[in-house]
Amino acid sequence: MDMTKLAAIGDATALPPATDGAYRLQTGMTGLETCFRDVGEALAAAIGTIDRMAGGLEDIRQSLSPETAGVAVERLHGVAHRLNTLPSQQRRRAVEVETLTGRTRELRRLLEEIGTILDLLGIYGVNIKIASSGEQAFFDFVTGMDEKLDTGRREVKHITRELDQFGRVVNDVRAADRLLSEESARTGTGIPAELTENANALQNHVGAVMRTTEQVAGIVRTVQGEVARILGAIQIGDSVRQRAEHCVTILHRIHDRENTVPPGAVAHVERLVAAQLRAMSEDFRREVDAIVVSLERLVPLADELRMLLAAQGDGDDGQILIRLEQGIAQLDSVTRQLCNADSRLASLTTFVSQTLGELAEGLVRIQHIAVDVQHISANTRLLSRRHGDKGRAVAVIAREIAPCATRLDQLGTAISTLITALTTIDLVQEGGTMGTDASLGEPLAVIRSACASSSSAMARGGDEADRIIASLQSSATDLGSQLSFVETSLAVADALSLRADGVAPVDGEPGAETDALTELLPWIYRLYTMACEREIHAPFFLPGMAPATPAIAPVVTFDDDDDGLF
Repeated sequence: MDMTKLAAIGDATALPPATDGAYRLQTGMTGLETCFRDVGEALAAAIGTIDRMAGGLEDIRQSLSPETAGVAVERLHGVAHRLNTLPSQQRRRAVEVETLTGRTRELRRLLEEIGTILDLLGIYGVNIKIASSGEQAFFDFVTGMDEKLDTGRREVKHITRELDQFGRVVNDVRAADRLLSEESARTGTGIPAELTENANALQNHVGAVMRTTEQVAGIVRTVQGEVARILGAIQIGDSVRQRAEHCVTILHRIHDRENTVPPGAVAHVERLVAAQLRAMSEDFRREVDAIVVSLERLVPLADELRMLLAAQGDGDDGQILIRLEQGIAQLDSVTRQLCNADSRLASLTTFVSQTLGELAEGLVRIQHIAVDVQHISANTRLLSRRHGDKGRAVAVIAREIAPCATRLDQLGTAISTLITALTTIDLVQEGGTMGTDASLGEPLAVIRSACASSSSAMARGGDEADRIIASLQSSATDLGSQLSFVETSLAVADALSLRADGVAPVDGEPGAETDALTELLPWIYRLYTMACEREIHAPFFLPGMAPATPAIAPVVTFDDDDDGLF
């Protein structure tokens, strides 16, 4: 041993009795136990806080999930596209409406001509009655003919009324389109660009949140690794306490006034205790250094999590959400007005389509009238041949009916062509209408949910994170200060070694020294609860002395206020 160190120890302690070393160890253990308990509590609080902070960011991620935010982004893009294409669609629709109006006028003219022909055929029926001099067969024939002509007149009137309604609807379409144009003019041309900008900002923010979530996942994994390291290393506190207690128990035993131990045996055991204390001190220093390093690593990790959440809640990223909410809220009222006008236009164009369908059905019935008139013409000629002079007079009239039938057939074909052309007119056109889809309520709900999640996450993790970070830093400092226990243990070990060096070693020959160690060493061996203690103890057995089987360690009980670490 270094003589300078021996002199220093001799001057400072004058070889304090072993019981004084036991006292110093016991005093050091009290502070050690408190410190490790505090570190355990600080660690548990830090883990809880980091979990809550990570959970807060997960809430933000959920509120801006691709499934939810993606719909909002799509809605914003859709409304912007609709507003961008609205002017060109209105221009095309105006052309279609004019075409529609012109063709319905032509259709009305054709129907009027059909009505005129039906009236003419009615006059021919009266002429047939006169020409036949009241012949019953011709009278009955004209009666049947009039019934068919009345059916045709009713059909023409019905279709005419449909055209009147159709005209009013087309006028409503024009009015709705004018309203839509006025609303668009009031809102200006910048709104589609703003909506597109908001949609892109939301999409970029969602991407940033996803990337932040990945960062958080990496931090959490690192935290878990550091926690595992600390939880493993923190067991050194309990291990050191037990080992120190064993040393204290041994020292009290060999200096028990009621059971005097020979000096040689005392020195032998003091050398053993010194070896245990040095090994314990080395293990303690190494593990405490590891714990301090791990605690110091947790501090920047927790701080990084806090900054990530701050960026989502109050930083630039958080301001994006606020700006988006304000911008979309301002545009919502405008798009609702456009939505209402466009919805009315959609309902009107739907009615136009339904009316065209009904006109197509009326066309079929008009075509049936033309067939009926053809039959009337043919039947009139046949009937005339069977009635002599009266029949010849009627035959003249029958020849006048035939061109009417031909003209009705031509009119039916013309009407069919017109209605087919009408059905090809697209008042809605590509892109459809905004309808209820123009509402920005869903994107607003997504943004507001994200804002609420950000605020909640910061409220849960902000100030508390500051306190935990300070606690971790304090714990690392306090734990580092417990290395003084190492110095205490080493000082006691040096004092014991110096005291024992003045006594000759026991050679194992029969005598009081050997008898005392034969009893003490197995008893000490059974005190141990750790393999490392037994390994250190083994070389101190006297020659021929076999290690005793250690007793089962007693169950350790804790006080109610103990945290389980000690």
